[in-house]
Amino acid sequence: MTTPTASAQLSEIWRTRPSRLRDAGPGAGVAAGVAHRYRVDPVLVRVAFVVSTLFGGSGLVLYLAAWLTFPRAGETTSAAESLLGRGRNSESHTTAVVLAVVLAIALVSTGPIGAGSGLVSTIAMLGGWYLLHRRTPEPPAGVGPLVDSGAPWPATPPAPGMPLPQQHWPSPTPQQWSPYTRLPERYVPDPQPARAAGDAPVSLSKDRTDTAGPTGATPAAPPAWDPLGVAPFAWDLPEPRRAAVPAVAAPRSSHLTSTTIGIAVVASAVTVALGAVLGTSWVSATTVGAVALAVIGVGLVVGAFRRRGYGLLVVAAPLAGFVVVSALVGIDSGAPRMGNVTAAPTSMAALAGSYSTSVGNVDLDLRGLTLTEDRRIRVDTSVGNASVTVPPSMNVVVNCDSSVGNMDCIGSPGRRVDGTDGADAPVLTIDADTALGNVEVTRG
Repeated sequence: MTTPTASAQLSEIWRTRPSRLRDAGPGAGVAAGVAHRYRVDPVLVRVAFVVSTLFGGSGLVLYLAAWLTFPRAGETTSAAESLLGRGRNSESHTTAVVLAVVLAIALVSTGPIGAGSGLVSTIAMLGGWYLLHRRTPEPPAGVGPLVDSGAPWPATPPAPGMPLPQQHWPSPTPQQWSPYTRLPERYVPDPQPARAAGDAPVSLSKDRTDTAGPTGATPAAPPAWDPLGVAPFAWDLPEPRRAAVPAVAAPRSSHLTSTTIGIAVVASAVTVALGAVLGTSWVSATTVGAVALAVIGVGLVVGAFRRRGYGLLVVAAPLAGFVVVSALVGIDSGAPRMGNVTAAPTSMAALAGSYSTSVGNVDLDLRGLTLTEDRRIRVDTSVGNASVTVPPSMNVVVNCDSSVGNMDCIGSPGRRVDGTDGADAPVLTIDADTALGNVEVTRG
């Protein structure tokens, strides 16, 4: 007994990989296909994907990769193989391109192949796949009766009128096919019995009867142009030719969408590689997404002149949303800070230099503070409102900024506004800004 090599085992795992059962699950049918292939409960498979997604994000990446590389039930080609020109399947190229882009973004954002819990969950998921294959190396018999039953092929065809064996000559519906279906090796048609010389005459029309000739040959059948057999005297004439229908030239397919997506993926990969080699801090998820969006934008401009590349709009919209949200939330600086910030310092020691959050409101109440020296503070939030209340006696310089929202601040930006303490009193400089929300600096 020879032990198969690692490459042979991997090849066998890939050859017998599961198929996606779209009608058996709420999503793309990956979990249902894995459960059907390896005879396990689909709930356990879904739980494994969810848990690995929570611990490092590998579950999401592996699910998208399986969606791309697992064929749909009844087909032998996956979406990724169809996108590479290695066959055809029911998934559109636009869907495959969108899945590839989302998979690339998930890889950059979650980093499941890096260190930490993502690497552990990835190894656990792939190891579980290997163990399931070792437990169930052979795929199931299939959904329909087209799977070869192993019975020997009949040496001679059955007699006329007798049904052929079901396992060799089924009449499957499209839902009965599976990637493991094996077709018959050959087809043997039903033999037609030969007419004897003394057989009864064959009626060709209502008023004419032909009999077999002296040699016992079967009379000629009516041609296609005379299905009723009313003109047997002209049956020896050649078939009339139909007028040739001019071939309609098929529209030329454009590769602008797939080419632009490929260039965007390569540009993103080069950006990530430069960041890893040079160690620059500006290479982040937002930067990689912006590079890909720039390439897709160039492709849209070129497509506008050539009337091609409309599929790029499907990719550009979610990618632009990812870049904007990641820039606003501050995904590049680590885990975004979320929640409201409320403070009311009453002494100079309690007055911090910055009050900020990524998602939430900032409410700073300075009415109980007595300013003893000049100070500068910053109040900012990415998504939310920034509000500062100062006492009437305090001298202030206010700089407000809001990308999307309203501003209600004391005085003009950068201009000093004195309070009741007079011009000789200390001055508090307030820099308040938000990307999406309202900014208010008022006296209370």
